[in-house]
Amino acid sequence: MPSDLDASIKLLYPVDLNQFFTIDDVASGDSFDVIANLEIGQDLNQSVDNFDLRVGIVNLTQSSSVAIVNDAGALAPAAAPFFDERRVNIPAGWSANSGDVLQAVASYKVTAGVNTDFSTAVSPTFVVS
Repeated sequence: MPSDLDASIKLLYPVDLNQFFTIDDVASGDSFDVIANLEIGQDLNQSVDNFDLRVGIVNLTQSSSVAIVNDAGALAPAAAPFFDERRVNIPAGWSANSGDVLQAVASYKVTAGVNTDFSTAVSPTFVVS
């Protein structure tokens, strides 16, 4: 649980389309999803406005970016902690070589009036098949 004034990505992991189990490999160019488990502490959640979840896929073998997807939207203030699970689709068409090692990276920005809070996370690695 983040502190009462923090937002946090608690877990980030890549999965096959519409599935919940972590993938070990993905065919080059195929679409897949990344799931982020998110939490916002009670005090921050009382004045939230919006969020921006930015997910990137990094090719660790070639030290390059494969894909970047933004998921953003409005948040409704509430007098309780906030828990969410966001599924971000990585669309087909990206390119990497068979055997390249990939990793999902993400940042989560929550805006509450003039205040912002950031969190980052990385996923387990997976391979291009």
